[in-house]
Amino acid sequence: MRPLSRVCLVLALAGLTACGRDHHKTHHWPAQRFYARAVSALKADNYHHAVRLLEELEANYPYGRYAAQAEIVIAYAYYKSGQPDAAIAATKRFIRLHPTDPRVAYAYYLEGLVDFHKNSSAIERAFGVNQLEGRDSTALRAALRAFETVVTKYPHSVYATDAAERVNYLIDILARNNIAVARYYYIHGAYVATVNRCKRVIEHYPRTPAVADALGLMAMAYERMGLRDLSRDTARVLARNFPASPYLKRLRRAHILGGS
Repeated sequence: MRPLSRVCLVLALAGLTACGRDHHKTHHWPAQRFYARAVSALKADNYHHAVRLLEELEANYPYGRYAAQAEIVIAYAYYKSGQPDAAIAATKRFIRLHPTDPRVAYAYYLEGLVDFHKNSSAIERAFGVNQLEGRDSTALRAALRAFETVVTKYPHSVYATDAAERVNYLIDILARNNIAVARYYYIHGAYVATVNRCKRVIEHYPRTPAVADALGLMAMAYERMGLRDLSRDTARVLARNFPASPYLKRLRRAHILGGS
């Protein structure tokens, strides 16, 4: 995945330039001066100042040449200033007010990034599956929906390739998150919950490596529940599709599956 481009990528979509005379009070500034100063603040990583200028621009000039551009740029400024809820609200507002605007693709992409990074600590440690145990995946699912929208509705946009990579990444994370929860249930003797969580992985994330873990845990949970036929059937499916699964040795030791 490529990192988020600088805000100039967004600004370029509008092709706007800025000019204007100096004024002593900002509320007397023309729209283009608010916008120019906000862009300068963004380029200088002064995100809070950019937010203030863009909010003033929106309040003073709710219509006109700069209004829609300010609405999408302020979403980015909120995101970079550490205000994810405000950023998402701004993207949703832009999408609602400008459903046919070409910048809607970016609005969905930005919305996905905001939700994606809400769980940045989990994402950074995603390759240690146990680290995800017990974590709320609500934001990750929201990010997945936003990126999938970019891929399906705007496949020719400049954001589609990166969004597709993030979709695959998030699907893998969410599948493994479910396996972590299923293991937790199994360890604590909640075998019905284990089976249900594993079924969710198989149904919703069928192309991920987590399916092998789901089948193995299901077979063991069925065995603990005394459902030997279901346990054997599940173990056979695992052996046929994932012959290298480490669960097979445990299933054979438990005489759920034949062989050595």
